[in-house]
Amino acid sequence: MLRVIVLAVVCCGSAGLVQAEETSGIALKRGQIEISADDLRYYAKDRVPPARRDEFFRRDDSVKQLADSLVSIHALAAEAAESGVVDTDLIEWQLALHRERLMMEQYLDALVASQTASIDWESTARDVYTAEADAFQQPERVRAAHILIKTEERSEEEALALAEDVMRKVEAGEDFKMLALKYSEDPSAKTNLGSLGAFGRGQMVPEFEQAAFALRKSGELAGPVKTEFGYHIIKLDEYLPARKQSFDEVKAEIISKLQSEIPANIRQNKLIEIRSAEPVEFDEDVMQDLLQEFRKDSAN
Repeated sequence: MLRVIVLAVVCCGSAGLVQAEETSGIALKRGQIEISADDLRYYAKDRVPPARRDEFFRRDDSVKQLADSLVSIHALAAEAAESGVVDTDLIEWQLALHRERLMMEQYLDALVASQTASIDWESTARDVYTAEADAFQQPERVRAAHILIKTEERSEEEALALAEDVMRKVEAGEDFKMLALKYSEDPSAKTNLGSLGAFGRGQMVPEFEQAAFALRKSGELAGPVKTEFGYHIIKLDEYLPARKQSFDEVKAEIISKLQSEIPANIRQNKLIEIRSAEPVEFDEDVMQDLLQEFRKDSAN
């Protein structure tokens, strides 16, 4: 049956695993197709990444979803086998290669697990923090908001007069956010009420940057400031002086980066080791013949 064939392929011919199929128990049938509990166990391992397993299997229908998918694969595979349009030689070659690729991936996973098992991630992260101190220096920034009066559809004089009028309202104590919502012609003001968040030098046009970074006390105002976009009224929310981020601030980020980079390096180093172990000897005639063959096929 298809179930037996597929299980034999997945298990790579292991007698122990094939014997386990006999006691696995039939989970469902559809015509000639039988799906065992082991089929579903292997399919779950193949299709559901470990990081998603907890979330996926909380759903009551999760196993049935896997079963439906597996039944569809078996049914279509049977139909494909009878159709005569399938390149079975290619499939057999792909199965063999896929088997080796899976073995390679499991082996590399095992190497990563063994070489990272004893790593103290927090201690390693602290070493990185100490060795790369400059990377955690945060330049001065400001957190600010603005109201923009454009000059596109009015004269310079009219724009400046309106900006000055809005500035007087701000200085009189009217709510900056409500004034931004009413007057600002920055499209984002409808959602952020004029807030620009925190930004460093080099992120704004020079005139705006100079005025914003001249402010120091929260609530201080500058403007109207003329830029290529129009006239701005700037309100400082907070001045953030240059400082070095603390280890606790960046620890999680460093650890996350290490847990990505170190396994990748272990894998890469193993591949380099394998590739450099023995020189590759090419038969140039065969290689050239294949190149011409592939080019001809591509052209057709």
